[in-house]
Formats: sequence, structure tokens, C-alpha cells
Amino acid sequence: MDRAIFRLINTGQLKPEHFDRSLDGCYLNEPGKKLFLAALEERLGTTIKHRRLDRHVSYRHLIRLECYKLIRHLTGVETYRAFRAWW
Repeated sequence: MDRAIFRLINTGQLKPEHFDRSLDGCYLNEPGKKLFLAALEERLGTTIKHRRLDRHVSYRHLIRLECYKLIRHLTGVETYRAFRAWW
């Protein structure tokens, strides 16, 4: 998620007019939300080569794999080892 946010900021796509500064805070307005969600969906669809599986998986699938590992840990099947990015 951080990379999607930083890409939007660094490329100048996310601008001050995409924020609503009411209610004692700073929130994305509707156009800002749509822009962010589109960037997030694009990022989640990006694939990387998984070292252990030796195949390409999307970030969305990678999150699902981590959830499965957490389930196996919580049920006592195996000890959880977090995914570590190598890039």
C-alpha cells in the first residue's frame, strides 16, 4: 500500500484538491479515493517471482498465502515465518 501511495505523490497524481480538511483531519474526497483505489488495484495485480514457489504470483495472491501461513500457525500446524521481500 505504501508504494502505491508514494507513487501517486511522487508522480504528482495525488494533489491537494484530492483531500478534504474538514472534521479536524485530512481525508481523501471521492475523486481522491477513486484515484487511490485504482492505483492500489493496479499494484495488487502486479506479479513478482516467488522464490519458494518458483513461479510468478500477484501481490494479492501473496497476501492470501501469508494469511494461510498465519492460519497454520494459529492452529498449531507450523511456526509462522513472515515473508521477507528481497528486492
